[in-house]
Amino acid sequence: MLSNPKVTNDDVRRFWEANPVAAAAIQERPGSAAFFAAFDRLREADECEPYDYSNRIHGYDRASGKRVLDVGCGNGYVLSHYARHGAETAGVDLTEAALELSRERFALAGLSGDFRRTDGDSLPFPDSHFDIACSMGVLHHIENPAPMLREMHRVLKPGGQLILMLYHRASWKYRVVLPLRRHFDPAYRGKSLAEALNMNDGKDCPLAKVYGRDEVRALLRDFTNTQFAVNLLTWKQVFLVPALARGLAPLLPRQSDNLLARRWGWNLYVQADKPAFPSAPNRRPPSGAP
Repeated sequence: MLSNPKVTNDDVRRFWEANPVAAAAIQERPGSAAFFAAFDRLREADECEPYDYSNRIHGYDRASGKRVLDVGCGNGYVLSHYARHGAETAGVDLTEAALELSRERFALAGLSGDFRRTDGDSLPFPDSHFDIACSMGVLHHIENPAPMLREMHRVLKPGGQLILMLYHRASWKYRVVLPLRRHFDPAYRGKSLAEALNMNDGKDCPLAKVYGRDEVRALLRDFTNTQFAVNLLTWKQVFLVPALARGLAPLLPRQSDNLLARRWGWNLYVQADKPAFPSAPNRRPPSGAP
């Protein structure tokens, strides 16, 4: 696993405070209805994560009456879908910028949610409180995610579900695209692979990491029934030539969820359960494991 022990949670917080997810790609005023509509279009585009795929991972339409926690809630996208389907929602984040956006999204939609700032190493909720705890695209920006995962385990009810999204080590992007960029893209030339990976989320992003299945299993040793899914491999990444990708894309399967994306995609989704009983170990092999 790539590591940079000099990066602290404060370094990560400062970057994301100044650079909310996707805000630089959206023209509309952050926090406006138009901003959230633009963000949702980007998020749900075929080359990213269409709603039906997100629903398959999270089970929004089965969440009525459940308590759901999102660690690193961003602008509230995931939690808003849970809330629309009748879940009781809470979100935590490192940054005030994210929390304010989440509150504004919920207010505009007439939804109710509890949003609090914390680094995740100490969650301000009681033991065994939530049915679902998720963290999407967050733990790969944290130097040591183990304390956060212990807290998520603590606040989950016995039998509760953990849902994660991490960057995928065995991905086309990490194995092929980033190494090529280090040689042919002037912005990446001279960078180490770890530095090129950090730049995936902005040129000043202090830390990004990739994970393989074995690394995830080790992190989730206190959970059981760990399962994996992979998606997100754009035709632009596969063909490397944007014009060729645009020409062929209409003739090819969906970018976000096809045979190649399910094997070499950038997003590694993880689902696991908090054991219903203390004696239940994480012993069942994950589906799709090599």
